[in-house]
Amino acid sequence: MSRKLPHHDYSLRSMSNLLGERRKKASDDGERSLITGAGASSLSSPGALSASTASVNSAAAVSVSAAAGDPERAARKQLQRDDTPAFVYVLAAFSALGGFLLGYDTGVLSGAVLLLKRESNVTALWQELLVSCGVAAAAVAALAGGCLNGLLGRRVCVLLASCVFAIGGVVLSAAPGKEVLLVGRLLVGLGLGINSMTVPVYIAEASPPHLRGQLVTVNTLFITAGQLVASLIDGAFSYVQHGGWRYMLGLSAVPALVQFFGFLFLPESPRWLIQKGLTQKARRVLSQIRGNQNIDEEYDSIKSSIEEEEKDCGGDGPILWRMLTYSPARRALIVGCGLQMFQQLSGITTVM
Repeated sequence: MSRKLPHHDYSLRSMSNLLGERRKKASDDGERSLITGAGASSLSSPGALSASTASVNSAAAVSVSAAAGDPERAARKQLQRDDTPAFVYVLAAFSALGGFLLGYDTGVLSGAVLLLKRESNVTALWQELLVSCGVAAAAVAALAGGCLNGLLGRRVCVLLASCVFAIGGVVLSAAPGKEVLLVGRLLVGLGLGINSMTVPVYIAEASPPHLRGQLVTVNTLFITAGQLVASLIDGAFSYVQHGGWRYMLGLSAVPALVQFFGFLFLPESPRWLIQKGLTQKARRVLSQIRGNQNIDEEYDSIKSSIEEEEKDCGGDGPILWRMLTYSPARRALIVGCGLQMFQQLSGITTVM
């Protein structure tokens, strides 16, 4: 009995192993049959096969075209960034001299008034008149600058502003009395007002899209540079025994003349030319500014934006009323004017 137990146990294990192998084989056969049946059914339906093939081909074509278009567009934009001509930077530098003039005039007057008070016995009332009349003239000229930009163009306005400013600087340096000083301050203020309205617009319209923000910021940088140079000039000529204020005020004509002669060789804004219907000249100017780049896309973009603006201008009422009644424009106007107002109310002009 004891000899049969091991044999019986071995038989049971063999049977269980055999049953397990059969179950595994049956499951494998079933999975193969399912796979084979699915493949056979798909192969046996030609319409489904052709539809699936067509969808795959169309998806592949779309992906290939998108993949081909995106690198081409990216390569074009990268080429424009790499091939930015130096002429654009020269144009921005000559334009930003208007910001330099604004900063110089703001900073130099504080030192000049001290010398005027000591040498010419200028009263407090005349000191206030000499300082405030320039600001008032600049405000009036800035209000008229928008109309002048639309009528004469950006380039002509910059030439006019720099010429008036240079004449005002010469008058200030050669003034025999406080009355002539007042006339010179009025001329300088008129030049500053037109220049401050025109320069940012000209830089923005002449700059390529990928450099527009950076180049417009150059004007602000030149304002602070003008204030720095004015402080240095005040310190240098404050030791002159007689007539130091003439050098302080007269040297402002130098950057104004540089800007004037520089703009004699600079082109008009392409956007203004398109607005006036001078399309061929606008294309030549764009080609000059952009160098060897393709200008068709930018030209079409400028033209379409001008057409949209002209459609919007066909609304009821003047443009200022439409700005005030259109909530996005009204909010932007309030924020911009508020920032300028609080900047002046902080007393920075008095300190300078």
